[in-house]
Amino acid sequence: MMFSFTLSNCEQKTELSDLEFEKNVFYELFPELSDKMYNDIRLIPTPPPPSPKYLTEKGFDAQNDYNKALENWEKSDDYQNRLNEWKVRRDSIINDTTLIYIAFSDSISRFEREDMYELINHFNDQKLVIDSKDFELIGGFKVDFDKLKSDNEKLRFKPISEFPERREFWRTKYDFNFQGSLSFTRILFDKTKTFGVLNAGFVKGRLNGSGCRIFIRKDENGNWEVDKIIGTWVS
Repeated sequence: MMFSFTLSNCEQKTELSDLEFEKNVFYELFPELSDKMYNDIRLIPTPPPPSPKYLTEKGFDAQNDYNKALENWEKSDDYQNRLNEWKVRRDSIINDTTLIYIAFSDSISRFEREDMYELINHFNDQKLVIDSKDFELIGGFKVDFDKLKSDNEKLRFKPISEFPERREFWRTKYDFNFQGSLSFTRILFDKTKTFGVLNAGFVKGRLNGSGCRIFIRKDENGNWEVDKIIGTWVS
C-alpha cells in the first residue's frame, strides 16, 4: 500500500510538472502570438483596391480588364491623393494611445485531435514521436490574466466570463474599445517536448473571424519560437 501511494504521488507530480511546462511555454509565446492574431486592417501599408465601379467612374476601363485598369489607376494623381490620405489616417491610428480590449477564455482545456498528425507531418524530417496519452487529459489550466502580455502595447485582455453571453456578446455597446475575441487550444508536444502545435482563432464579429494552426519549436538556446502559422478557417 505504501508503494502504491508513493507511485501515485509521483505520477501526480509528473503530470503537474507537464502541465506547468505547457503553461510556461504558452505564456512565453503569448506576447508574439497575440500580436500576430490581432489584425487591424486600418494599418496595412496601402489602401485597399477600389471597386470596378469606382475605377470606371474615374475613366479607367475596369469592365474589360480590371487588373489593367487598377495598374493604370495606381499611376494616377487620384491614387496618389488616396494614398496620402491613407497614410495620414494610418499614422493617426498608430499614434493613438487608446487601449484595445480583447475577450479571452478563462481557461484552456482542449486539444485538436488531428494536430497529432499535423505535427508529425510538419516536422517530418525530425521523425517525431507523440505520446497519445496527452489526448486523454480532460483538464487544462485556468488562465492567469496578469501574465497575458502582448508585443502590441495597446492590447488588453478581459475574461470572457465578464461579457454577455450568446448574441448579446456582439450586440452590446461597451464603455471600452472592444475589438474581438481571441482563443487558443492547449499545446500538443512531441515526446521530447522540443516541438509543438496549437490552434488559435480571432473573431471580430458574428460572421467575421479566422483561425490558424501554429507550429512551434525550441531553438538552440532553449527558447520557444514560432516555426510556421497556417490558416485553417475563415468566416
